Amino acid sequence: MKKNSRSAFGLICLSALCASPASAFANDLMDRPNLYVGGGAGYGRVNGEDFTNSNGDLTKNRVSWKALAGIKFNPIVSIEGQYIDFSAANRNTDEVKAKGWTAELVVEAPITPFVTPYGKAGALMWKTDNRFNNISRDGSGTSFAWGVGVRFRLAENLDLRTEYERFRMDGTHVDSANAILQFNF
Repeated sequence: MKKNSRSAFGLICLSALCASPASAFANDLMDRPNLYVGGGAGYGRVNGEDFTNSNGDLTKNRVSWKALAGIKFNPIVSIEGQYIDFSAANRNTDEVKAKGWTAELVVEAPITPFVTPYGKAGALMWKTDNRFNNISRDGSGTSFAWGVGVRFRLAENLDLRTEYERFRMDGTHVDSANAILQFNF
């Protein structure tokens, strides 16, 4: 009996803690945009390799770009979709290109009105176009994707996001560091 009453008490306390921030943010939700779009650029690496070449310089073929759109349900939870062009890697006549779409759940932890860390997880629907010695091999699939970042409010309807994301395509890990401008409506 004591075990059940402790469990019930714990559940009531947890519910009160969860309801408290939700009611505090309810008024804030009316003042904040519900839809957002954005775009940015990133820099990636494959299977844990260095972000720089042997001279310590960033290599141009690792730059990617993305466009995104999302719906913010409350100050903590959003869903987001992205189109990502991972660019191409070339060596002589060989070339590997990759692109994809994501669908992700974004969970934010507002610290101040101007700084908000977040985490996200979802799926990447990817496609690769590979050409080796004039032989083409294409691949596609759906893989788990995740990321973490910080959103900085620059103006009432403009945010700067910095984020790290990890994707897996056809057995290859792709790490990406991104800077994104987000427009809120």
